[in-house]
Amino acid sequence: MSTVKVTIDLPFFLRLEDSVSVPYDEVCKESQIPELKKQDIQITFSHIHAGSIDKSNWPHERTTVAITLEAPKQLPNDSVNTFAIQNCLEILNRVITSYQATTGEVSNAGFIFSLGTSDMQLFADIRVNGQNIRDRWPLHNSNSFPLPNSKMDEFRHYLTGQDDLPLSSLFLTNAVLSLERGQYPLAVFQAAAAVELRITQVIRGKLKAAGWSDQAIEPYEKMTLGGKLQISQTDPRSLETYFDGVSGFADVYKKAKDNLTWLRNHVAHRGYLASHKDAKLAVQIARDFLAIVN
Repeated sequence: MSTVKVTIDLPFFLRLEDSVSVPYDEVCKESQIPELKKQDIQITFSHIHAGSIDKSNWPHERTTVAITLEAPKQLPNDSVNTFAIQNCLEILNRVITSYQATTGEVSNAGFIFSLGTSDMQLFADIRVNGQNIRDRWPLHNSNSFPLPNSKMDEFRHYLTGQDDLPLSSLFLTNAVLSLERGQYPLAVFQAAAAVELRITQVIRGKLKAAGWSDQAIEPYEKMTLGGKLQISQTDPRSLETYFDGVSGFADVYKKAKDNLTWLRNHVAHRGYLASHKDAKLAVQIARDFLAIVN
């Protein structure tokens, strides 16, 4: 028997008090661990005092969530790490989503939002049979080198309005942020928006150069991402007409047309709750697409 307990202090307050027992198979759909199938997970909620965070007399409380699993045998380290970082993240976000679906609350002693892998890596307390197994303090990046002159010039141009902000790139940056924050459906939308905007801007420039009027271009601009990607090659509104010979284009174009469009529509039209894997794929497709199509 092995007891794994993961505890994390949330930066907000949830009005939950009773413990909840849930089947592992029902709440952990990604990265399932074979040894844990058919096991039950205990989720408990407790209040913690947040200290004197302001001068008000309101209770300064936050919620601590503890997730406990009794495994039938000793788990290997890889399985413990997968459960603690990936499975527990999925469980926590299921808790947060279910709470918001029940209450409609977005703030309570803090801003209520989904968590990301970084939150689990940085803040979760992980114990096996009562022993703390944390041996690292991971972080994504601690780059302290100043920007090179070329990047500083680019920064100044954006800051002063000499150059327009690259909104497609900013959509992609926000998609990455949403991915890291555990907001997977939003990450899919933002990645798709980054690709759609880049396509629209490129094709609009090509059509304007060919003498098309704004009125003639407008119906194309109103088309969906899927519609724009389905236009036959040689049509002046098709991206393939201009990038077919560019190295790597065919692959990213196919992935945008087949995978990214499908994901975006599945979320938007079928109420599909995108997973971490889905959001990661959408972000990668958008990143590769924007690197080639400019």
